[in-house]
Amino acid sequence: MNGPFILDFLRDLQRHNSKLWMDANRERYQQARSYFVELVSFTLEELKQIDPSLHGVTTQECLFRINKNDFSKSGEAPYKGRMGAGISRGGRHSPYANYILVLEPGGKSRMGGGIPNPKPEHLALIREEIDYNPGELEQIIRSPAFVEQFGELRGEKRATAPKGYDKTHASVDLLRHKNFLALRYFSDEEVMRPDVTSKLLPTYKCVKPLLDFFNRAISEEHTR
Repeated sequence: MNGPFILDFLRDLQRHNSKLWMDANRERYQQARSYFVELVSFTLEELKQIDPSLHGVTTQECLFRINKNDFSKSGEAPYKGRMGAGISRGGRHSPYANYILVLEPGGKSRMGGGIPNPKPEHLALIREEIDYNPGELEQIIRSPAFVEQFGELRGEKRATAPKGYDKTHASVDLLRHKNFLALRYFSDEEVMRPDVTSKLLPTYKCVKPLLDFFNRAISEEHTR
């Protein structure tokens, strides 16, 4: 993986975000993408050592496109200023929680995991799991290793307790979540270091219990 090359390309893309510029720099994009694919392939093989559910998942299934899905609004840039992957059973668009890997200049590169956009029925199952097993999720996110890596559990929250749950519920703060993310951010200097790949497995080992919790809840949909 060539971190400096990828970040240099992405910085230029952010400054000149247009189809005209991308067409003129297609070879640079292809080279940067090949380096990122190499990183994701390496990461996937590392993760298979700790998560058997990933056996059979391909690198291509995990890669997000650099094109924005909708840039029809006037003046909106057509490309994301980052390269990203969501690694999970079934690939990036499966309902299961993702191991997240994103390279983005400006200290925004990140590793970790979570469930960024759960469907309503899957969010309901996660809330049920939080309710049925009080304290389990709190224990995961308050462990010293988790706090050291990620600080706190991130995500959008409702203003109040969701329907069907009392506002005095012991885990009401977690029940209010609309999504769940545990992310460790890296400076550009860290990404450009040759040893950045050594940070992968320790980070993902730390987030795995969180993903296991979510995936157990979502799997209930298929056993009812």
